Amino acid sequence: MTISSSVFAAFLIAAAAELLLPVVLLLILCVKKIISPKPMFLGAAAFFVSQICLRIPLLQAAGTQSWFQSFALNTVPYLVMLSITAGLFEESARYLCAGCFLKKQRAFRDALAFGLGHGFCEVILLTGMAQINNIIYTVMINNGSFSTIAAKLPSATAQQLLSAMTSATPPLIYVGILERVFAVTFHIFASVLIFKGVNEKKVRYYFFAIAAHAVLDFGSVALTRSVNVWAGEGFAFAIALAALFLILRMKPEFPKEVPYSQALKA
Repeated sequence: MTISSSVFAAFLIAAAAELLLPVVLLLILCVKKIISPKPMFLGAAAFFVSQICLRIPLLQAAGTQSWFQSFALNTVPYLVMLSITAGLFEESARYLCAGCFLKKQRAFRDALAFGLGHGFCEVILLTGMAQINNIIYTVMINNGSFSTIAAKLPSATAQQLLSAMTSATPPLIYVGILERVFAVTFHIFASVLIFKGVNEKKVRYYFFAIAAHAVLDFGSVALTRSVNVWAGEGFAFAIALAALFLILRMKPEFPKEVPYSQALKA
């Protein structure tokens, strides 16, 4: 059993798109002075702390409890819980950063930088690093050394991993890259929404962001599971289009941007 060269090439392209491209793009935007570094780094920190340090470890800890394992068997309530907590943790981190750490940098450019930092941090840590694993697994499956890893895993887990790898196709891998584009677009929208709410001192935008985040996560995952991956990605694409429209709609409502040199001193 081997994995085709076209799938291996798709994994390499996905790794470049999800690991190298975000870093290069952010560097270019900073060097060209289109965005400010501070909100960008805070956006990345907001994702890292809210998800990697808090939400994911809490879910993993809960997953060891019998009551939570029983609850997870109820698909719809479980997906609702995952979707709401994703929105709650990430949008709360956004709101805290905008309200406490970016008091002098809340222009549209700063919301854009924050959203890009948040979104690209998610891309790099959750999917980009996964592509590196996929590349390693592909090489090991093709050269026959995968059994060394499989022997260290529960048989069901090893079989599930092998099945996932051998069932991968280039179209599914490439649509995963597009899905990340949709997700980053949403993160920019959520950041713009939160910054707008902080600027106008209207807390309802915080709750709008949580609700929108939950709808995106629940809709895309539920459709992927109940219909197919194309339905889930189609939903994510529709949400991204709506998010882009609202981003452009909200841009004129932001305060006038200060010169970039002054923003760096903030």
